[in-house]
This record gives sequence, C-alpha cells and structure tokens, in this order.
Amino acid sequence: MAGWGSKSKGPRSRGAPARIRAVVLNRDGGQCQVRGPRCEVVAVEVDHIVPVFEGGTDDLCNLQAVCGQCHRRKTRQESTRARARRRAPVWQRPHPGIL
Repeated sequence: MAGWGSKSKGPRSRGAPARIRAVVLNRDGGQCQVRGPRCEVVAVEVDHIVPVFEGGTDDLCNLQAVCGQCHRRKTRQESTRARARRRAPVWQRPHPGIL
C-alpha cells in the first residue's frame, strides 16, 4: 500500500520522487504551507495534507510544501490520531444467543 510507485519499500517509505517534490515546492513558492509554531518558513519537504491513513491520496492537490519543524509536528499529531484509532473499540453485533 505504499505510494510513489514500485520503488517504495513499505508504508514508512513514502518519500516523494524528486520530480514531484520539485513541482510541489515550486507551486508553493518554497514557502511552508502549515506555518505552525517555530515555523522555519522555507519549505524543504513535501507532506500529504490529508494523511494516507485517513484516505488521502498522492495527487498533487493533496500535497503541500512544509518546513522540517512543521512537518515533524504535523506527523506527531497524525501519529497520535492513528494510534488512538487503532486502539478504539470496534462495535460488533451482539451474538444472537446473548441478549
């Protein structure tokens, strides 16, 4: 399920190919699109706006230029949501013999 074509080695190997990275950085003017606390302003990385685990795609419209600081912060927040989602109980229909 890894993106970016056949050279990906798994879900954690999602780095954008250089040509896609260059297109996104150029489109966003080399500026961080997140602008969180301690933002470095100059974007050097590419990030999914909607994370893949939440249904986001590798389409250019779902990619944004980000600085390293904002990317790490956003990734931590997404990881927290992903862990909570995995731990959340899954509703199951009660067994018909147990009412």
